[in-house]
Amino acid sequence: MFFAKLESLLTHTTSPVILLEGTRNLPPESRHQLAAMGQHLARAYPQAVFRSGNATGSDEAFAEGVVTLPGSKLELLMPTSAMGRSRRPAGARCIALQEVPDPERQHLALESKAASPENHRIFDLYLRGQSGNPAYSKAQYLVRDALKVIGSPALKLAPATLALFFVDLNNPSGGGTGHTIRLCQRHSVPHFSQTDWLA
Repeated sequence: MFFAKLESLLTHTTSPVILLEGTRNLPPESRHQLAAMGQHLARAYPQAVFRSGNATGSDEAFAEGVVTLPGSKLELLMPTSAMGRSRRPAGARCIALQEVPDPERQHLALESKAASPENHRIFDLYLRGQSGNPAYSKAQYLVRDALKVIGSPALKLAPATLALFFVDLNNPSGGGTGHTIRLCQRHSVPHFSQTDWLA
C-alpha cells in the first residue's frame, strides 16, 4: 500500500525532492532499516534529490543508504556552515541557512512561527536578528527545517515533493521533527512516518 502510494506520487515527477529525516535518538537496532530504505529509494528513483538536515541519528542513517548508490543526489541543508562536517558524504550538496537571501529567510521564519506558534518568542528574536541570544541558535535550526520543506528560489532549491520520517513514537510531534511535520502539513507535502513505510 505504501509503496503504491509512493509510486503514484513520484513516477511522473521529473526531479522529485524526497525529504528523509527524523529523531536524533534513533534506536541502534533501527539504523540498518533507515539505511536500507534510503538505498531502496535511491535505486528506485534515480531521478530524485534526497534532502536531509545532516543531524546525527535518523538523518545520518537515511543518508548512509542513499550514498551507497553511485550518482545519487543528496542535499544537506544546515543551520550553520560548521554543522556536522565529519558527517558530510563526499559529493553531497551542502547549503547553510546563512546562504539564503535575507527576504527568503524572513519568510521561512514567519512560516516557522505559523507552524509552531508556541515558539513565537524565539522566532521574533530571529526576525530581529538578535544572534547573541541562545534562543537564536534554536530558531536557526527550526528555520532551517522550513527551508527543507519550502526550498529557496534564489538557491534553486525546489520545495519537498514528499517526506519520510522516523519519529519518536512517544512524542511524534515534538522537537524539530514535529516542527518539520507541521510545516509539511501546512504546505500540503505528503509525509509518512515509520508506521507507514516500515510496515
